[in-house]
Amino acid sequence: MKNLIFFLFCISLFASCGDMSKGPSAHDHSAKNKQRMQQFYDQVINAHNVNAIDSFCTADFVDHNPDEGFTGKGAADLKASFKAFFTAFPDIHITTHFMIAQGDTIAAHVNFSGTNSGPMGPGMPATNKKVSIDGIDMVAIRDGKAYERWGFFDSRKMMADLGMMGGAPMDTTKMEKK
Repeated sequence: MKNLIFFLFCISLFASCGDMSKGPSAHDHSAKNKQRMQQFYDQVINAHNVNAIDSFCTADFVDHNPDEGFTGKGAADLKASFKAFFTAFPDIHITTHFMIAQGDTIAAHVNFSGTNSGPMGPGMPATNKKVSIDGIDMVAIRDGKAYERWGFFDSRKMMADLGMMGGAPMDTTKMEKK
């Protein structure tokens, strides 16, 4: 009797798992979401096209790690953030090392490279130095549009690349006064 109960338990367990060899279920949009995120990198960041943000992000998009001076709330704030970023780094380019996804959340290991030939906000004039920094983007996508983002980039390396820490001190005589 114990063997029969154990046998029936095993059969029900295997039946509930389904055939895992058939690949992702119809509800798993991971591959499509990874493709969508790569399109964002190509069509917004690499093309320097802030107007394309509306086709990739919801109006109530939330960036949990916004750049300094930005709220991280809404697509309009995201556009303003990217405009400032493209002003500071007009030749910025993002390269994707890899992406992983589970359900509607995608994580990407990326590299930003470019030259700081524009101001990075008040009091931060262009350094005309090149940067190359790695980072992680985590984005939640619903119905083909991002609605949340968490990002972690090596800002210390960026500041070192720009000469703002380590090595020679920054020339503050050209900085704007508030």
